[in-house]
Amino acid sequence: MIQNVSQIEREFLIKTVSQNEQPVRFHGISTAGTGIISTIEKTGLIVTILETIDGTGFSVCEHITGYFDCHGKTYAFETTVRDSRQRTLRVDTPSQLLRSLQRKYVRVRRPRDIRVVFHLANEDIVLDYPTCPEYISVEDCSGDRRFAGTTIQDIVASFKGELARKAQENTIIMFRNRAPASFEEKLLSATGKVLFIPSVDSPLPKSDPYPEGRIITETIEESFEDPNFFIEGSHFGRLLMEKKARGVSSEIWCPVVYYQYVVGYIYIANREGESFDVAMVDYIWDFSRVLAYHLKKTGYFETGEERKTSPGHVATVLDMSPGGMLISLPRSDIRTPIHEGSVFSVDISMGDRCVPCTARVIRRFDDTDSVSYGTTFINMTSSDVMTLYEFLYRKPFVANDPIAYERA
Repeated sequence: MIQNVSQIEREFLIKTVSQNEQPVRFHGISTAGTGIISTIEKTGLIVTILETIDGTGFSVCEHITGYFDCHGKTYAFETTVRDSRQRTLRVDTPSQLLRSLQRKYVRVRRPRDIRVVFHLANEDIVLDYPTCPEYISVEDCSGDRRFAGTTIQDIVASFKGELARKAQENTIIMFRNRAPASFEEKLLSATGKVLFIPSVDSPLPKSDPYPEGRIITETIEESFEDPNFFIEGSHFGRLLMEKKARGVSSEIWCPVVYYQYVVGYIYIANREGESFDVAMVDYIWDFSRVLAYHLKKTGYFETGEERKTSPGHVATVLDMSPGGMLISLPRSDIRTPIHEGSVFSVDISMGDRCVPCTARVIRRFDDTDSVSYGTTFINMTSSDVMTLYEFLYRKPFVANDPIAYERA
């Protein structure tokens, strides 16, 4: 996990690197190279540049990132060049120092002459199903041996047979010929998240254990209540009492999300005081993704209309490496935000070269007017990695090149 070190540790580490004349790798928009922190001042650092990849220097006011290795870990900081004379730079004192970086390659900030266009599969498909607030890609799940079968009927039968040993009630409901009716159905359809009721004797979970956000928390549910529920009592609270009266002890309502639509859900319940745990949520969620894939494979959602070719979305590249990128685009450019873990196709144009690949969303950052996605490339060929490497770092590919790697 990336950690922001304390001010005392930051000052100590930078002083140690300076005193030991340890090389620091610098990356900017104009060039990249190595240097030594020769002097530490109150308002900045004096850096002596040893070499750059193309013999040029950094520009005044250029934002650069520095990397150094210390005690077996890689550290990184961002700063701004305030003065540049021959081989000497004066830069701002870093306000942050990060350690425990996990990326393989150094990311180049706002790389020049690179254009990125990404495409979301079935983004423009129009279906008569509840719309999900997030786009979740549908991937090939045929390799999941937990849900085996040659046909979708076999797979569902196998799943329900296994589930019968873990839950006393289970069913799969599709919204093909009807709209969500119950409060629970409306709740999971509006959020695209799992309604996980560990116990009817307690409220919903207060926090979501999944980094990407998967379950409906108590706070999310309360946003669907009548504004007067603090006085009159919550509708969901009354539902829990009704469930308990029927002998239900624990439930899971898991949506089946098909790109930007909630097309149905999987329901399981237990009685006699037996509660489900997060492991069961994982199991049901994983099957929902398998089911979405096989529904797509069998043409369940085919409308007969001719598919339009989407021109894609042009994204602003905030930083990039041969291993992934951070991109941003206006919130209005995309109908539904992309769920973490989803994949999309990417065309990376570099002059007269174009590298096609697939990217997986690792992190999403929401701002008022824009959305940013931290991604990793998952199927880039070795030759394309080398091409992107040489374009980004402007030098021939070298395995384990210290100028391009964040870890020693």
